[in-house]
Formats: sequence, C-alpha cells, structure tokens
Amino acid sequence: LIVLQSIASSVLRSASPKRQLCQGKTWALPLAFLHVSKLAGCSNPRNRLSAASFFATAGIGLVGGGTAATMCSNDSQSAHDISSKRKSIDEPTKTPRHNSSLPFPEESLRHDTYSGVTLDVSKLPGALLATIDPDTFKSLLSQALEIWQIEDRRGIWIRIPTSYSHLISPATTLGFDFQHAEPGYCVLTKWLPADTPSRLPNGPTHQVGIGALVIHPLTGKMLAVQERTGPAAARKLWKMPTGLTDPGEDIATAAVRELKEETGLDCVFDKIICFRQSHGGLFNRSDMFFICLCKLAPKYEEVLKNGGEIEISPQEEEILCADWMDLEDYAHQSVWRESPLYKEMNGAMIRAARSGITFSSVHQEGNDDERESHGFVAKNLPVGIRPGSNTIYVSSKL
Repeated sequence: LIVLQSIASSVLRSASPKRQLCQGKTWALPLAFLHVSKLAGCSNPRNRLSAASFFATAGIGLVGGGTAATMCSNDSQSAHDISSKRKSIDEPTKTPRHNSSLPFPEESLRHDTYSGVTLDVSKLPGALLATIDPDTFKSLLSQALEIWQIEDRRGIWIRIPTSYSHLISPATTLGFDFQHAEPGYCVLTKWLPADTPSRLPNGPTHQVGIGALVIHPLTGKMLAVQERTGPAAARKLWKMPTGLTDPGEDIATAAVRELKEETGLDCVFDKIICFRQSHGGLFNRSDMFFICLCKLAPKYEEVLKNGGEIEISPQEEEILCADWMDLEDYAHQSVWRESPLYKEMNGAMIRAARSGITFSSVHQEGNDDERESHGFVAKNLPVGIRPGSNTIYVSSKL
C-alpha cells in the first residue's frame, strides 16, 4: 500500500500542479488513482474502479495532506448548492453523491431524473481548460464513460463551446453524435445501454412563427405589408406582418414585437385565431405558424377622434410598403385563391374581423356569443413546482 501511495503521489504531481490541491480542486486526484490501479494490473473496468476507490480512500490522507477535509467539505457544499438551486423539472431533487473516481469535477456535471449526465466543458477547471488537448480529453472522457457504464447511467450529454471545438472529434470517436447546435456551442450525446434502443430526444424539430392581424377600428380594413425580399416579394404578395419567435419568447410577445419592428405600430395581443403546422421546411424542420389578433394601442383612439390618421412606419430593411387593405381584396389575391389551406386561414381571419374590432381599451357591449370571436387568449401563470412562469393559451369561450 505504501508503494502504491508513493506511485499515486508521483502521478498526481505530474498530472496536476500542486496548487490545484491547495485550492481544493479534486479533478486530478481520481485520475491519478485510476492510473495507479492500471499499474497495479487491474484490467477489468469494474475492478479498476474498485481499486481506484480503495487507493483513494487509503491514500488520500498521505497524498492530499491537510486538504482532504477541505475537499470533502467542498464536494458536499457543491451538491447542496446544486440541489437548492433546482430550476428544471428534469433535475433530481437530490443530486447524486459525486463519484470521486470521476476525472471531471461535480461543478462541470448536471444530473437529470432519467439517469443521465451532462458534461459542460466550459465549467471544467481553468487550469485544465488552458492546456487540454484532444488526446487528453479523449482519455478523460473514456475513463468517465467506464464509470458511468458501471453506475448504469443512460444518456450522456456534452456541451462544447465553439472555442473548444477541437474537442468534438475525440468525443465522436468515442461514439458521441450531434444532438443540436446553436451560436456559441454544440451538444453531443451518447446512449450507454447496449441492450435497449436510444431514448434520447431528437434535436429541435420545430420553428415557431407568427402572423399579426390588425384591423382598423373605423374602416374595418386590415394591416398588410409587402416585403422587399423572399418568396412573397417575388409574387408581389400582400401579407400580414410575420416573423419567427426569438429563443425564450412567448407567441403573444413575438406578435407585438414583430408589429412594432415592421410597421412602427404599438399594439396589444388579443388572442390566437388559428394556427397551422407544416413539415419539410428549413433543414427539414417542421413549422408552427400562429395567426394572432392584435388590437391598436389606446393612444391611437384620440388621433382618430381628432380626424387624424394612424401613421405607419415600414421597416426600411425588410418592408417595401405597408397599408390598410380590405379583407376581401386581401383574401382574393391569386396565391390565396389557389390554396384550400390559405382560403381556410383567411376565412378564419375574416370571421374574427367581423366580430367587432375596437381599440384594446374598449370593452365590447352586447351578447358575447355574437360580439366576440373564438380564439385562444394568453394567461401567464406561475409554474408553482419550480421558479418562473409559463404562458398558457386557452379558449376564449371556456
């Protein structure tokens, strides 16, 4: 044991600067003992893990000196902090006890309720990130996979920032594949159970778009635009202001934002009239498109009462022109007439407009069934089981 402790101490000194132990960083310690267990002739991964754990327990006092208590305290506090800051329903209420044999610190890992683990490369120790190369990362990841396999982990996720894209190749050689990518990072996954097909979800499958229907409260005409570029511009098509939601943006918020950006008008979201799902779009993604009825802000009411006009300011980069247009003229454009789908969509818009459009500040009088159109209104409510709120869209008639 004394000989093995001496070997472990030498490996540790070569694998990590001494200051890492002084700062309570434990990522290099299990790596050292894994190397020792290999030198001791433990070829089986399960035996090697057991040996490493034994050597670590027996030798930590000699190798780590007085920092052992500090390291244990830091690990415990880290687990407590992660558990107390739980923000996602798929995060376990109690973080699993950190396996000290793992070559990655707990701060870089996130556990989920599906027996999965996510490694965030950006949260690895700075000293390791400063010098890590593909071969080193492959070695560390391979050791971690052996341990996770023994622990019966299932889905393994790796989040790799663009600045460390050189670590993608070693991950793919170990069986990882792309799940999705965004500006600044990509995510790779690997399903560990060999006896069951992967249960990991696909990457993002849908994009969400909105079309904003605004009706002039006096003339009953709808707000329409012509775009400078794109398929609608090629057909000289008049269309409602449209756009895609931003990440983390509600449909209702996106409708108001797009209206402001494309026409300069301030509006208030009223309800979703209808929505359409299509497939085979950009990068073979599906598309959810929501027609949102929006009402003009109260400030325009005084303008119209004084004989003024509502000033439209088309977005110079994207919008060629914007104007108020009869709904029937809009619906009878040749492109719309040729499409059963858009005939149905435009019909829903016309029915909503005929229900009586006013300013957002005006409450409509009379029988609700006669005056109010069907649709889905937005309610932003606390989630309750975790921090934050979600927007639910419910029928206006329920």
